[in-house]
Amino acid sequence: MKWLTHRRFALLLGLLILTAFPGVLLGARTFVIRDFGMFGYPLAHFQRQTFWQGELPLWNPLNNCGIPFLAQWNTLTLYPPSLVYLLLPLSWSLPFFCLAHLFWGGLGMYLLALSCTRNRLAAALAGIVFAFNGLSLNALMWPNIEAALGWLPWVIYLGRRGWHGERNGLICTVLAGAMQMLTGGPEPILFTWIILAAFACGDCICRSSDCGRIILRFGLMGFLVALVSAVQLLPFLELLAHSQRDSGYGSASHDWAMPFWGWANFLVPLFRTAPTAQGVFFQNGQYWTSSYYAGVGTVLLVGVAVWRARGWRVRGLAGLMFWPPLALRRWRASRRERGASNRAWLSCSCS
Repeated sequence: MKWLTHRRFALLLGLLILTAFPGVLLGARTFVIRDFGMFGYPLAHFQRQTFWQGELPLWNPLNNCGIPFLAQWNTLTLYPPSLVYLLLPLSWSLPFFCLAHLFWGGLGMYLLALSCTRNRLAAALAGIVFAFNGLSLNALMWPNIEAALGWLPWVIYLGRRGWHGERNGLICTVLAGAMQMLTGGPEPILFTWIILAAFACGDCICRSSDCGRIILRFGLMGFLVALVSAVQLLPFLELLAHSQRDSGYGSASHDWAMPFWGWANFLVPLFRTAPTAQGVFFQNGQYWTSSYYAGVGTVLLVGVAVWRARGWRVRGLAGLMFWPPLALRRWRASRRERGASNRAWLSCSCS
């Protein structure tokens, strides 16, 4: 499979995305359902208005008698590629922005998998699955989440090169990490750095003589990414410090977490789901994503890889696949307990 170079894979992936979304890319149709029409498009429209007025959108007076805009972090205000939909017709350019990051993420996963496996066919399969799994396609309605997912494999790929001292590796990692940080997709950013930290720990164990350098470079990467992104992170942290939200704000926390039996949806996409009025299926009790289905063939290949792999990276990533949902559920449960105890303490002190 030597013919499957990164350029040819990029062409193949681009053709697959064009085949899947011809009307959107040609301007005949656009995304509208759920949060794309209710959240992503209005934010981009307001940002576009202020941009052409020569202003930086620090404040949005059109929601709830006025709310911070730049400090929300997920508004993509300071994300450089947002110029695509600020300069071009919005109904076409915002969906193109999302699909471009879908392509960018698939290409990055190809390079990341190729660096780990040295097998171009396996790398191409990883890139296609990353771009066309249920979660990536569902995230098209959130421009900030899709952009953060698009940078996820690039930060990991460049980060491993950075702490091994490859030429320009550190600079490229900081630039990619800062780009992802400016997207405002907190969950993909968190998982990116968890995976990167796991890789760094594994390399420290396997290369004990270079452990000090790896830790130093990894810490330097994180510091420089935070420093470059400070113009966005500091306003967000200031807003977070004044937020009145607790773990029960809006609705029950379990409405957004994958239920325990949700693992079956990796094999059966519509297991215990129900359609909405718009025809979108959701799991009972989980309303964040309509799908994270990757395909039965993909799950089987993952099982074979974990069974036959000798390297620590494959088995380590398989372990991380189970850790985030369980840890997230425990974290949310602890937050609910703390919120209940705080409310009980406040009621007692007021009485």
